[in-house]
Amino acid sequence: MDYRCRRLGRCGAVGELESHARRWISAQPTSARAHQELARATVRLGRPKDAEPALREALRLDEHSAESWRLLAITLYETGRHAEAEQALARAEALQPGDASVAAARAHWLLKADDARAALSNIERALAFDPFSYGYWNLLGSIRRALGDSDAAQRAFQTALDLNQNSEEARNALARLLAEAGRADEAYRALATGRGDARTDAPTWLAVGITDYNRQRYAAAEDAFRKAVAADPGFAEGWEKLGMTLARTLRDDELATVLERALELDPTLFEARLERAALRARRGNAAGAVADARQLTELAPEDPRAWRTLAIHSTAAQDLRTAAAAYRRVDTLGKAGVDDLADLGDLLDKLGDRNGALDAYARAERIDPRHSRMLGNLASLHGRNGDLDKSLAYLDRALVSDPRNANALSSKAYILLLRGQPAAAVSILEQAVLYDPKLANAWINLGHAHLRNRDVGRAIPALEKALALAPQALDAQLYLAQAYLGIRDAAKARAYAETILARQPELPVALGIATLANLMTGDSQRAALAFVRLRTKDPKTASNIRAQAVAAGLPGATALPSP
Repeated sequence: MDYRCRRLGRCGAVGELESHARRWISAQPTSARAHQELARATVRLGRPKDAEPALREALRLDEHSAESWRLLAITLYETGRHAEAEQALARAEALQPGDASVAAARAHWLLKADDARAALSNIERALAFDPFSYGYWNLLGSIRRALGDSDAAQRAFQTALDLNQNSEEARNALARLLAEAGRADEAYRALATGRGDARTDAPTWLAVGITDYNRQRYAAAEDAFRKAVAADPGFAEGWEKLGMTLARTLRDDELATVLERALELDPTLFEARLERAALRARRGNAAGAVADARQLTELAPEDPRAWRTLAIHSTAAQDLRTAAAAYRRVDTLGKAGVDDLADLGDLLDKLGDRNGALDAYARAERIDPRHSRMLGNLASLHGRNGDLDKSLAYLDRALVSDPRNANALSSKAYILLLRGQPAAAVSILEQAVLYDPKLANAWINLGHAHLRNRDVGRAIPALEKALALAPQALDAQLYLAQAYLGIRDAAKARAYAETILARQPELPVALGIATLANLMTGDSQRAALAFVRLRTKDPKTASNIRAQAVAAGLPGATALPSP
């Protein structure tokens, strides 16, 4: 009976061991060993409470069994009765002072109690008694890791693997340590030592993936993260890191699904929510991006990235006060860099706090006097206050730091336009759109400069490009209306004018264009309606429009009421 129990235990046939132990008890009810084996089987089957009665009976029959006392200690510990467990373990140790398993059990408990230093002395004692137990080497590796000694932990796990190549605990732990040390290739080699059916756990794949991700090896990282969530579909951090990889490889459609899964499993995941805020912003969902950013500030109120994210997405949503307050919070945390201060200065200027803006810019300039965006923002501040010379000086400084700064080039060209130099402005703006073809403002200014340079044929394509990039740009629509009116394409001029008037019904320049365009198409009634509204809003402009229409000989011009 005793031999068969030992063989079943080694083979892992725990369920069969329980049945065998019960038959043994039926045949020999006074056998302490039979009750002990029944308890061992129920503990391995995850039923520690069922083990205690069998162990108590084993000890009643043989109170000097160190193994029964040790098993009782483990059973009591697993059911939360730690003080009783320690007493039972002490009894086992007194009966068999050289028992490695007793020292190992105490080491395990001390590690769980966060006393790794005391755990170390106990596991070293266990290994002195039994240096060939791979399980003890695994425990030593865990203790060394808890103590922050990664190299010693790696050696312990490697020894465990040398003793038992099938130890998944050692293989996974060693691979995690190697990955966390940035040695992803060695981690993969460690994982390859397992059997074909060896299981790599989700945290190990996560560690390996993070190492590859940090090295910008996104394909390898993605593969590791996918294996992590395959190993454990409920592993929220695995989904989060997979999402981060998809974001870096610009696959937004799958990214949306992955991030939703991550946040469904754990709504407190910072990086997943950060990525979803950015994704929502890219997809035009400004409100959703702001909502995610607000949750980030609640999850991590001391993390400047949370407040910076709220500032960025609030700015995009035109909530300038919230954005400014968020940047101030970054500043309060002592984490404001030159970019933060440059953005804060721009926001404060737009909110009318010129002194606050100048203070933010002065601090930014002390950090980096060559920061091109900060210099460009300062140029805008002085431009809005009518000091074009100072504005131009800051723009020139910005362009010295960054000659390809399309925003600064566009702003400089606009000043030249205001100073009556459209040809010079065109030359600069052509550089700006070359450096940044997606900058709508540069295309608008280029179209305007061509108009001022009397080159309508080149103005129209530039303005159409601007509208493709920024469909709501009112100034682009206005310049296009003027351009089409200039080439006597009245239908298009009227269409753009009406689009503008739908948003700003009393805008004099749009009413003037509508008046002329309707006269050109012979629609005197609609021309008169637009003209009456213009005359009420701006009599001087109305007088000029009427005179222009009469001089051009447009039908119905003389019928327009005199201002």
